[in-house]
Amino acid sequence: LDERPIGMEIAIVRAEKSDRCMQDTIQRIQRLAAKRVDEADGKVSYHVLSKSGHWVHVDNPKGLLQIVTPKLASIT
Repeated sequence: LDERPIGMEIAIVRAEKSDRCMQDTIQRIQRLAAKRVDEADGKVSYHVLSKSGHWVHVDNPKGLLQIVTPKLASIT
């Protein structure tokens, strides 16, 4: 994630109730997502999906769609 491909956005979705990520990993991802980058550079976005555990697509499908739909719509 430190060296992202030019023009690519990597969207990370974490389940609100998940215990799979260690706190230091979460903080590192949040720092990368908050980092200002040039439009041509790669980007990391970080999202926490509420009301979800490990099976995000089952636990909160509408919330997951709200996160990924704008990303998919922007693909040309």
